Amino acid sequence: MAVTVQLKDIVEALELQLDEYVSYLDLDTGKVETVSKDLLSKAEKSGDGEEPDLPEWQKPEWEIARRIVSTDRFKSLPTKYDVHEWEIMRQFADSVESGKISEELLGAIHGAGAFRSFKDTLRRRGIEKKWFEFRDEALKTIAREWCEEEGIACQ
Repeated sequence: MAVTVQLKDIVEALELQLDEYVSYLDLDTGKVETVSKDLLSKAEKSGDGEEPDLPEWQKPEWEIARRIVSTDRFKSLPTKYDVHEWEIMRQFADSVESGKISEELLGAIHGAGAFRSFKDTLRRRGIEKKWFEFRDEALKTIAREWCEEEGIACQ
């Protein structure tokens, strides 16, 4: 029987993406697992099951990394490059009813420091809550579409 995945778990992983880590969905349990790229690389090189010298706190992550590289039960979640946060910011700016604020937000997302400038503009205009609601819906849409493409049931 196929597992049903919690959409909120996928959305949370999409929100918390870091360059050094990657998230996978365990197709057997429906749980999202996030592991360091470094441990994944070590697990790929350690085909014989040899465990590297790791601190105790990192051993559970090592076991997950080994399962990821040695089984087909894990599916890589969309990366930050698939999410396109800049495009979500642009869409939000376009959706703002006030033409003046919309233009200000669109101007903020160009050039150096675009993310910081965008967030500063949100704060200054008092629309941070609207942005986070918009972003949350965009991430839910990305997660739902990914589940659909992969044939994964989600709720």
